[in-house]
Amino acid sequence: MNKLLKLRHTLHANPELSGNEYETAGRITDELARYKPDDIVDNLGGAGVMAVFKGAGSTADKHLLFRAELDAIAVEEETGASYASKNSGVMHACGHDGHMTIISGLAGQISKNRPENVNIYLLFQPAEETGQGASAVMGDERFSSINFDHAFALHNLPGFDENKIYVKSGAFASASAGVEISLKGAYSHAAYPEQGVNPAETVAALIQKIEQKLKPFKEAANLNKAVCTFIKMGEPAFGISPGSARLGYTIRSATDDSLQEGIETIKQVFEKGKKRFRGDAVLRIVEPFKATVNSKNGVDILKKAAQRCNVPVTDLDDAFPWSEDFGEFRNVCPITIFGLGAGIHHPPLHSERYDFNDSLIETGIQLFSALIKEYSS
Repeated sequence: MNKLLKLRHTLHANPELSGNEYETAGRITDELARYKPDDIVDNLGGAGVMAVFKGAGSTADKHLLFRAELDAIAVEEETGASYASKNSGVMHACGHDGHMTIISGLAGQISKNRPENVNIYLLFQPAEETGQGASAVMGDERFSSINFDHAFALHNLPGFDENKIYVKSGAFASASAGVEISLKGAYSHAAYPEQGVNPAETVAALIQKIEQKLKPFKEAANLNKAVCTFIKMGEPAFGISPGSARLGYTIRSATDDSLQEGIETIKQVFEKGKKRFRGDAVLRIVEPFKATVNSKNGVDILKKAAQRCNVPVTDLDDAFPWSEDFGEFRNVCPITIFGLGAGIHHPPLHSERYDFNDSLIETGIQLFSALIKEYSS
């Protein structure tokens, strides 16, 4: 545990944003090499790393995937920890440093006691926060050539009872997507606005109409959410009539189909609105996340594993409104992700005061080890 704590704190002190996690991947590779896996696959979907531990038996025919995330987010840390981020404006405010440490600890357990009939794959995935990492990993034939039987992951949950499991069959985390609208007109002197094309009126009309048209979508289900997340037009200057603007919406829903309905609503408003704008207008979808849908069988196995470890389990009534790109992996196999409570009063995810609760490391390793035992029995 002392070595794992040192690893976690080192990872925390050296965070990297999505798509740039190569130093983090290097640290993980060095850590994994200590446990002598049969193979370490690097540069998966970018900086991704995967350790392969083949089953001890000659007829090992099951393939289990366990996933952690490499990336951090763009927040200035204010924890005051001795191992606080050395990289200005970047920190591990989601606990991915802790998730990586748990999977690294699992590698240590497997190296001492390999299952007979199960091949284990430990994936450290890049770019989870942008929703691009899982699909990029799956696009690599070194990954796609493996017929996985099941994929497991966990996420720490501040605001929930410490070291308690929270799980749900079916939708566990919501689907979401960003919708970005860009308008390009023409700048002019504010004294001669008629010489330019100012997008202000179009921006105002789009927002008003989008809010109106999305009302039925938001009222259809508690987890159907839509919010205007940014508007960018002009500068704090009074002599310039701006000629460009950008606005963004985030759409969320418990299902992929319902999410698409929300997106299509915005697209329809946009298509009508751009016809009245005397410039160029472009809409694009960014950071898409599929719904994270848990396998019932996987949840049942998880509950048995939790019983082995004497870890209490709570069944959730509703999916979480946040998104997780672990949902992409259901394109290749059944998936199961669960929450591990980090403490009722623990600072929230993505907060400048957040730090991973190190007491979860041992519990996470035990749970994943028990999952392997359950799956191989």
